[in-house]
Order: sequence, then C-alpha cells, then structure tokens
Amino acid sequence: MQNEQFNAPKIDINQLAWVSCSCGGKIFDSGVMVKRLSPLMSPTGKEEILPAEIIICKSCGKIPDFYANKIESIPEDLISKTPDMNG
Repeated sequence: MQNEQFNAPKIDINQLAWVSCSCGGKIFDSGVMVKRLSPLMSPTGKEEILPAEIIICKSCGKIPDFYANKIESIPEDLISKTPDMNG
C-alpha cells in the first residue's frame, strides 16, 4: 500500500458564520435528557436509565431545531421552531 497523505483544506474559523436558534439566540447551554429502558428490553434484565446530551438555547429555553433534527424522538414542545409568519 502506498503512503498517501490527505491534504485537508485550511479553514479560517473567523470566516465561519455563528449558528443561531430559531428565536435568534446565539448562546447555548448543555443539558441531559434521559430515557428509561424497560427490564424486558435491557441486556442486564434491570431497568436502565439512558442519558442523552443536548444543547438548549439560553434565550428561549428550547432545543434548537438544527440540533433536534439530529436526534430522534425529541418531544415537539421542547424544540424551538421558526416563527410562523402567517399567524
């Protein structure tokens, strides 16, 4: 096998856009949501608690939609949505 070198493009982080929540907020905090795994489904035969790290917008207190879209089954009422311009 030949010794090949991968040349990743140089990225100037100062040129990247800041990410915003649907509410316009740009400051986020981390949190943890948990799910319960039934003893019937658990490999140990005991109830398990499964943590999932999330980010929360400090302005609206919700999970930004750009992040929530990457995680399945987040309750809809916890997700920051783009405001409806029709009503």
